[in-house]
Amino acid sequence: MSAQTLHIERRQLVWRKTKSTFFGSITFSTILISLALLVALIVYILINARPLMAMRAASRAGLVLSTMVIQWDAKNLPYVIITDFIPESAAARAGISEFDAIIHIGPESVYRSAQVWEAIARLPSDALPIGWISGDPSKIFGDLLPQMDPQTGALRVVIDYLPEESLGFQAGLRPGDIVTHIEDIPVTGARQAWEALIVAAQRRAQPGPLTVQIERDGELFTIALPAEQTAQIPIQRSWWRAIWDFLTSYDSNSPEKAGLASAIVGSLYLVGLTALFALPLGVGAAIYLEEYARRNWLTELIQLLIANLAGVPSVIYGIIGLEILARALKMDRVLITGSLTMTLLILPMVIIAAREALRTIPDSIRHAAYAVGATRWQVVRSHVLPYALPGILTGLIISLSRAMGEAALLILLGAFQYLTFLPTLGSYFTVVPIQIFTWIGEAKDGFANIAAAAIIVLLTILLAMNALAIFLRMKFQRRW
Repeated sequence: MSAQTLHIERRQLVWRKTKSTFFGSITFSTILISLALLVALIVYILINARPLMAMRAASRAGLVLSTMVIQWDAKNLPYVIITDFIPESAAARAGISEFDAIIHIGPESVYRSAQVWEAIARLPSDALPIGWISGDPSKIFGDLLPQMDPQTGALRVVIDYLPEESLGFQAGLRPGDIVTHIEDIPVTGARQAWEALIVAAQRRAQPGPLTVQIERDGELFTIALPAEQTAQIPIQRSWWRAIWDFLTSYDSNSPEKAGLASAIVGSLYLVGLTALFALPLGVGAAIYLEEYARRNWLTELIQLLIANLAGVPSVIYGIIGLEILARALKMDRVLITGSLTMTLLILPMVIIAAREALRTIPDSIRHAAYAVGATRWQVVRSHVLPYALPGILTGLIISLSRAMGEAALLILLGAFQYLTFLPTLGSYFTVVPIQIFTWIGEAKDGFANIAAAAIIVLLTILLAMNALAIFLRMKFQRRW
């Protein structure tokens, strides 16, 4: 061998080593970056799911909240009200009623529901100092009547009727008084008087009486009106109870009360039925193609079609399920229709996984069984399938994991987003991915947080399914 040939071979060897090192480093770096991004994503989801415990604690205490807006001086001023009155709750026992406006948590003014949940999460004790204004203006001002000033033509507000038990009467207001200002805010309308209380109370650093300027018998008076009431609301905070309530509650318009019960049951039904349909069909097709079918152009075409069907977008299967199963066959958009459509989606993957598992079985096992007089079906049933079972189950569970996390197919099929009952085979249904999709689209405070909690539940279910696949593969794996 000449020196030139040795030199060329040496250079080729160096190039192969350099190329291997380079691409190996790129692959390793890509894996590390992907893992870092995955960890960052999970941490971000966990941070967003933290308010779940505070939201559930607020719901148990009767503080089911909603953020509203006051149109004031060409600005949108948010405030928080009670939207769902719970008669036996701690808030009800303290005197809080439906539509009352939450103004302060301790010395902090409240503008959004999230502030209440944050305050509950960082409470040093189990008592929440809360200040609120009644959502019924008649409990404060009685009946207000707008009138036109005969001299100036300006609109003014007159107290027409004032019960003795009202806060205004106890503070010194009387029927016939004209309310002109609350703090420095002019009052020109009946509804505006209550809104002025909210705005003025939010401006204060802590709860206290508000200054109300009135006109009585042609003279101006100033009255200190204790419109904001205060109380210590007992709060029971428990992560385990919050998680249990979240998993066992139905969906709701209030994020503090919304849960995943319908979605989890729907997902379990969907996955169970899909496995029931896909396992015999997929394994049967794989056995036929591997053990019985002749090697000709037809089987090659079938294999090519199966491989192509495995890569078809799930939306296409959703169209098939909607048009053929739901509409043409009049099966409607019920759970059984969703499971059959999902079976079409994962069936090619189950067939491919089962065929690969069958191919791993050595031919020597088949030949040994044939040598002692076994039929082809006896060979498949008693020897090939038991050895291939770990791979078949692994492929099935991984395919079902995709079905568990699938949303596009079911959205197109028309899976319902809002259910307050547990679905059955012939009823409408929803699943966890659809519920997450719905909550993320809600603009109301808190839905993004419970959507993050639902994502964690979905990830936990998927990790459990993959762990089950590994366990089954190790348990049923046989040596030959």
